[in-house]
Amino acid sequence: MDIPSRRGAITYDGLPISSGGAHSLRQKGFVNTFEALQGFVDLLSLEQEASSVTLELFDLGSEGYTYFLSLSSEFDEKYNRKQGRQIGDYHGSQWEVEPPKLSPLIHDLEGLRPIPNAGHAGRSLVVHAYWNLVFADSNGNQLPFQSRKEYLQFDIDFQRYLGESFIYARISETSTAHLYLSLPFEEVNDEARLLVNRIQEHFPARLSTKHWKRWTLTKNGKSYVGRKIPGPIRTNPNTL
Repeated sequence: MDIPSRRGAITYDGLPISSGGAHSLRQKGFVNTFEALQGFVDLLSLEQEASSVTLELFDLGSEGYTYFLSLSSEFDEKYNRKQGRQIGDYHGSQWEVEPPKLSPLIHDLEGLRPIPNAGHAGRSLVVHAYWNLVFADSNGNQLPFQSRKEYLQFDIDFQRYLGESFIYARISETSTAHLYLSLPFEEVNDEARLLVNRIQEHFPARLSTKHWKRWTLTKNGKSYVGRKIPGPIRTNPNTL
């Protein structure tokens, strides 16, 4: 295989939610959280519509059975049902929502607050939303090398590839967001620092300084090696 043109990339990985790495968002409720996340995407990404949306409703048992049946029937009329899942004693029903319907859905669900907890399964009503992030330079032109194809289809972990960036949010009464960034810079240069500053300025949670890595192509050109970047990435080049 030919050695790809990209010798490396810079990543930020908030880690899977199961590992506690998702950011807890300051905003409460569906509307405020969605507007904060969508505002971030609109400002930073050339691709602004969510790529996938799933609505999940957990059965609260006998105490909430009537409530569950009523909402479940309503969602069946509006959306396509997916295979659900079981978390402990709680069964979660899921529906696939077309991305253009995300905003109306969010505003409809706001009226159902407060959303009760379903034990260790979390909030009983949750919107799972993914956004792909495609970054531009200071002139609004798309930055090159934002595809896994330029990086040997190399995955740093499950469903996280060099060359692709995304947000996965769980939106409810309280919300979390997992942010994965793969910035198309082979070195930590001034352009990379400026983009990182813009991301931190507008993302509705503070990024960790411990989850940044610089990936470099191995000598045989068949893989990448990641090394942690010590300290925060700042606009002052003397900080690295």
